[in-house]
Amino acid sequence: MNEYSTHVTSVIDGDTFKVSTQIIRLANINAPESSTPQGQGATAYLKSLIEGKRVRIKPVAIDLYGRAVSHVWRHSDGLYINRRMVDSGYAAWV
Repeated sequence: MNEYSTHVTSVIDGDTFKVSTQIIRLANINAPESSTPQGQGATAYLKSLIEGKRVRIKPVAIDLYGRAVSHVWRHSDGLYINRRMVDSGYAAWV
């Protein structure tokens, strides 16, 4: 699977977002469900980090739902989004 750069079109929840026609799932982390207050916070935080911004995506697998499980970096400053979500307390390593 090749690494590529693209713009985030929308954030779905605290560990999932959309780029053009593909859904991306952040690799090795899990955020609370968006129906919970903690999940709403995680979703809002991920939106603040990447929604509408350019990211670099390194897919590692395709999950059962067809999402590209990926490592993701914000293009502008190289911020590793998977780690930031965990370090911020909005997600946990799995």
